[in-house]
Amino acid sequence: MMKFNPNDVSLVDRGAEARTDELLKSYEESAYNWQPGMDGVLRISKSSLGSHGFCALKYKFSYIYRLPSDETEAMVRGTNVHNIVEYFWNHVDDVLDEVLTLIADNKKHVAKEKLFDVIPTPPTPYELGEQVVIDKWFDWQWNRLLITEGEHWKPIGNEVSAHARMEIEVDGENIPVHLRGFIDTVFSDGDGGSILMELKTGKWNMRKAKFMREEMQFYRLMLEEGGYADYLPVTHWAWEFPNGTANGGVKAEWEIEELGTRKTSYAPKTVMRNLVKLVRSHLKDEFEPSPFAAKCEWCDFMELCPAWGGGMENGQTEE
Repeated sequence: MMKFNPNDVSLVDRGAEARTDELLKSYEESAYNWQPGMDGVLRISKSSLGSHGFCALKYKFSYIYRLPSDETEAMVRGTNVHNIVEYFWNHVDDVLDEVLTLIADNKKHVAKEKLFDVIPTPPTPYELGEQVVIDKWFDWQWNRLLITEGEHWKPIGNEVSAHARMEIEVDGENIPVHLRGFIDTVFSDGDGGSILMELKTGKWNMRKAKFMREEMQFYRLMLEEGGYADYLPVTHWAWEFPNGTANGGVKAEWEIEELGTRKTSYAPKTVMRNLVKLVRSHLKDEFEPSPFAAKCEWCDFMELCPAWGGGMENGQTEE
């Protein structure tokens, strides 16, 4: 599968990029496979927290045993699209003034082509439908540019590296953990606050909204606990699914939600409960499977799972 990254440095190669020496030290002392009795603290990302919620045993196979998983087409497509979006926002200033002038002169067709030319062409054609996703995403940004006339159109943060050190209370005991992640983009709300934006390249349906709110709340928690004043307060979060019709999805969709409303206010408590469950699993070494045929058929570790007659029991490796 063809992979294309026009950026100078990949996210992996960027390293820790912690905001302070204290956060860097905390990160270096953290590990996903932390267990009681080990030095350091548990490292938690949006993905690891979501994996534990999906199936605790699958989480153990992935993050504690570090068993390898197959790279899927969806993963490659998502990475390729994210690389383009990162590149676009890093280089759009090269043409933005000219594009805005062309729009003002009512030369919108030329302006749109000029803006699109910021997006680099891969050495060989995309194989996994990336161009369709990129085109849809670009059309959304173009429409936003026409509406905003460039005001607060660009993100104030692009692939923001975030860290936080905090304590999670589990059964009366405070357990230190380290939160780590990259936030796709952060935009100004125009009134001193920030909007967190997440790009997804999979399908969209209304059930996704709950999970998206919890992902965005994890990002918000990182920024608040990590002291990222440049992006605080977070007043809104948003997500975009330009490939939302894939695999039976409903539609290409983007949404923005204000924090503190009835449909967003539950997320902080839910995320904290999920963090408690994850830490408790590590403290007690309890990682029970959550078998369900429709989701388990996609799991790389089904043949190892005791729920399906596999050869590895919870908490034990094969002799």
